[in-house]
Amino acid sequence: MKSITLNLRKIAFTTLAMASIVPSSASAKGPDEGKKLEGTINITGTRFLFPLIEKWGAEFSKLHPGLKFVVKQGVANPDINASAAPLKEKDPAKGNYTIVSRFAIVPIVNIKNPGLEKLQKSGFKAKDFESIYFSNNTSKDKFAAFGDQPVSFKVYSRSACTSATFSSVLGEELKDLTNAGGKKIADDHVLLQTVVDDPLGVAYNDLGIVYDLKTRKPKPGIAVVPTDLNGDGLINKDESFYADLDQLIHSLESISTNLPPKGDFRLIYKDNRPEVTAFVKWILTDGQQYVHEYGFLNKK
Repeated sequence: MKSITLNLRKIAFTTLAMASIVPSSASAKGPDEGKKLEGTINITGTRFLFPLIEKWGAEFSKLHPGLKFVVKQGVANPDINASAAPLKEKDPAKGNYTIVSRFAIVPIVNIKNPGLEKLQKSGFKAKDFESIYFSNNTSKDKFAAFGDQPVSFKVYSRSACTSATFSSVLGEELKDLTNAGGKKIADDHVLLQTVVDDPLGVAYNDLGIVYDLKTRKPKPGIAVVPTDLNGDGLINKDESFYADLDQLIHSLESISTNLPPKGDFRLIYKDNRPEVTAFVKWILTDGQQYVHEYGFLNKK
C-alpha cells in the first residue's frame, strides 16, 4: 500500500508540473504568435510617407520572416494605400480607412533671404499664410504683411497631397496656390531643393523632409518660419520651438491649433488578408514607437 501511495503521489506531481508549464507557454504568446504570416504586402500612396512605412515593414518582418513588403508608387492592386490627402468622404468599396499618425507642414525660406531676421522675430500669422501662398498675382514680389520692411520672395508650391492638406486647413483651394514661374515641381524633395537654390525662395514642407532625421535640425540652406499663434506680431518664448525636431513635435502635440497646418496619415486597406490586418493592428500598437523618429505626430 505504501508503494502504491508513493506512485500515485508521483503521478499527481508530474501531472501538476506539466499543467503548470502549458498555461505559462500559452500566455507568453502575442496576438499574432503561432499564426504563420507570409507572402507579399504591396503598399502604394503618398511618397513622403514611405520612409516610416518601410520602417514599419522592416520591424514587422523581424517578427514574421515569411513576409515581404513592396513600398512604391504605381503598384498594381495594392493591399494598402497610404494617403496624406484630406478626406472628403469614404468609399466603402476601397476598404477600411484607418488613421495611423499625423503630419505637420511648416513654412520654409532660404536662409539667405534678406528679411530672414524680420521673419524669425515676427513669424507668420494666419492671414500671412493666405496672402503669401495663395496670391493670384504671381508677379508680386513683396511680403505685404511686412510693409515697414518689405521682404522680397518667390513662392514655390506643387499639386500633391501635402499641398491639398495645406490648402484645406487654410480654407483655400489647391488650384490657387502660387508657384513662381509656373514650373512643375516633381516631389517634396525637389520643392525643398528649389528653395535651397533660390535666395528668395519660400515654400512649405513636411517635417520629415525639412528636418535632418539624425541631427533633428533643419536641413542646410533653409530656415523654418515660426507661426505667430496669438497674432501679436512677435514670436515669444512659447511660440519659439522650431530649432529642434523633437521639441517641435512635442509642442505641436501639446497645443490645440490648426497652425502650422496638420493632416492625417491614413491607411486604406481591405481586411481579406490576415497578414495585412495583422500589420495594420501592429502599426496602431507597437509600431507607434517609430512615429516621432521619422518626423510624424501621434494620432489623436
